[in-house]
Amino acid sequence: MMIHNPIGDVNWWRSGQPTEEELHLSGGLLVEDWPHARHVMYLSSLLFEATCPLHKLDGSALRLLQRAAFLHNAGMMIEVRRHHKHSFRLIKETPLPDFTAEERYEIACIARYHRRALPSKDHGEFAVLSPSARKRVSQLAALLRVADSLDYNHDGRVLHLAGLPELCRRDVWTCSVQVRPLAELDDEFEHARDKADLFEQEFHCKLHLLRQN
Repeated sequence: MMIHNPIGDVNWWRSGQPTEEELHLSGGLLVEDWPHARHVMYLSSLLFEATCPLHKLDGSALRLLQRAAFLHNAGMMIEVRRHHKHSFRLIKETPLPDFTAEERYEIACIARYHRRALPSKDHGEFAVLSPSARKRVSQLAALLRVADSLDYNHDGRVLHLAGLPELCRRDVWTCSVQVRPLAELDDEFEHARDKADLFEQEFHCKLHLLRQN
């Protein structure tokens, strides 16, 4: 799926309706907030690029992350409280263009772990993955959890983020976060800290977010 920059395409990003392309690529799945889905996909992609030295994953993994980010809240159409589990089931059972059944299953798992419990071999849906797939799903879910937090208010106040190599150390990975003028980030940063638990577990370092206006 093409990544649109919401700064340069505001009308598209704010639209509450899916485009024909989006419906095609989602396999017809719907989400409750299309602007949020687009923005989390955008932020996930930026975070993937900003953390490449940590995960060392390639473009095929980025495609999995993008689709999982776009569909992570599909389960909200069924139930709010356990929507992450519903998202897993819906994605797993819905053919997605350009992905194999195995890739679609990984996408479903990444979306499933965007909130609440961390990936565990005690979970049947995670345990059936190969060791390499479990590692990939865990790392991509770690990025999705943070990206989702950075749009906590569903209003796209975070405009851009990027890695800051000069401030990255073995135990801390620093990213700059560009925000709309006058916008507050207290909620976003608080939730990003909470949901960076999987990031810290997978990459063995803390995530530091540095605001830039």
